[in-house]
Amino acid sequence: MTTVRLHRFVEANDISAAVYGMVQRIEAAAKEVRGTLSTWASRVEERRQLGLLNDHLLKDIGVTRAEVSVEIDKYFWQR
Repeated sequence: MTTVRLHRFVEANDISAAVYGMVQRIEAAAKEVRGTLSTWASRVEERRQLGLLNDHLLKDIGVTRAEVSVEIDKYFWQR
């Protein structure tokens, strides 16, 4: 009887450890997804603002209107 109880205790701990490990992996994946979405949102906003700059400001930062056009035409996931 003691062996059965000990066996059940070990199984319960194994399951708890497995669930805990799974939760940790899910949390890590969620953080990675959140980081990726944040990066994409930043790119969209930065490209939007870049497209609003006038020629004088573009000249100050050393970027041509053609380069801006190429940049703002990129998809949000493209670097």
